[in-house]
Amino acid sequence: MFSNSIDFNAPGETDDLQFMLQLTYRIYNGGRNQAVVDAANAREKAAMLQEEAVKNSLGFAVVRSFFNIVQAREHVSARQAAVQAIDASIAVARARFEAGDMLKQELLNLEVQQSLAGEDLIQAQHGLVLSKQGFLNVLGLTGEQVNINLVQTPLQTVPTQPDFKGRSEIKAMHFLIQARQAGLRQAKSGYYPTADAFGSYQADKGFEMGSGSGDSWMAGIRVNMTLFDGKQTDARVQQADIALAQAKDELRKMELAYGLEIRQAVLTLDQTYKRCRVTEKMVVSAQESARLFRERFNVGLVLSSELIDTENRLTEAQVRQALANAEQRIAVANLRRACGLLQYTEQ
Repeated sequence: MFSNSIDFNAPGETDDLQFMLQLTYRIYNGGRNQAVVDAANAREKAAMLQEEAVKNSLGFAVVRSFFNIVQAREHVSARQAAVQAIDASIAVARARFEAGDMLKQELLNLEVQQSLAGEDLIQAQHGLVLSKQGFLNVLGLTGEQVNINLVQTPLQTVPTQPDFKGRSEIKAMHFLIQARQAGLRQAKSGYYPTADAFGSYQADKGFEMGSGSGDSWMAGIRVNMTLFDGKQTDARVQQADIALAQAKDELRKMELAYGLEIRQAVLTLDQTYKRCRVTEKMVVSAQESARLFRERFNVGLVLSSELIDTENRLTEAQVRQALANAEQRIAVANLRRACGLLQYTEQ
């Protein structure tokens, strides 16, 4: 309190203990917070779908590796049959040679063919081992033993109306576009004002001069408007708009690529069906031809070179059939993958 008797060189002592509590809550920010939440949710869903796409690709890789083993096993069987057939023919040839009914050159031709058939068998067995190791590698397993049972392997359903719209990659890209749209809304929120509700309470207490103490409070709504930000908001909006356009272009590219992929998968499957029918007839004809040539060779009516050609044609037909059958099953799996379907639906 002022007094004429105050000595300004020694004004005395005073004190003030002050506490203040202030609360602020933003009630409007141009939709920025909601846009951030929407973008985060969309990105989360996109990430989950991308993980699903990886699993679908892995499922196809497992099926393909499985039928590669089947094809390799059939290849080994065909080579083993060729070795057995040539062994039987050599036994007959030696008997005829010892009886003086065959030239040594003919016998030597068969022995050379026996060695070639043995080499082909070794290569086929090696291919089988490699296919099994590839299968284990896809599954992330270690070991050497792989036992498969094709009889108990269910046939996969061929999609009647192939379409790529169910693919996880397409769904993930749609969610990514939603995230980019939310990002654009977030950037545009800079054009709008913000509004804050606030309230404060201040406590003042003096102990030397109690009459000078007092409390106060204040509440209200504050509106903030950015008049100039150096065009930072314009730059953020342009950047978000470009990102959205890029995502839409990427979706269009994916749709075109997946559409082509489905058409290729359908054509490949149709080709494998035709190959299976042709190779089946080929094997039947080659088996009958080989049977007739073996009988004629046993009685000396054909040369060893003719028998060798016949056996080679039979082996080639059997290998082609094994390859066609395996590729037909793989083609079905590939079409299911292209359509975004699981390889085997859970029953």
